[in-house]
Amino acid sequence: MENEENIPLTKEDIKKIKKILKNTKFEEFKIHPYYYKDKFTGEIGKTPRHGIDVIELKKIYEKSENIKRGLKRKGKQTHQYTLSYHESTNVFVKICYLFDEKPMKIFNAMRIFRNLEKAILRKYGLRI
Repeated sequence: MENEENIPLTKEDIKKIKKILKNTKFEEFKIHPYYYKDKFTGEIGKTPRHGIDVIELKKIYEKSENIKRGLKRKGKQTHQYTLSYHESTNVFVKICYLFDEKPMKIFNAMRIFRNLEKAILRKYGLRI
């Protein structure tokens, strides 16, 4: 079985990723089919899996200064990078990127209604 452990990204890694995002237009990313995969039937549909449509996703993507934390996880073929975009005290959005694929892809996006700092501290013992 492959290692599915989330590895917290360092501040240097996050700086590098922010630079990649600032130098890459949203339109250069392809939306992975999983983004539209139905949670119950497993079929690819027309509505996003977690309710964040592409227009809203683009607005979040453009706010790379709001990235507070990131995690890296080994996927089936490449690494998945999950970045946490801070929206407010108790709301953040997690966007999962596949940077190693050509073209780069956005795999998933979901809004989390929890305090990001407390969630990271509880799970990983890290402060933002």
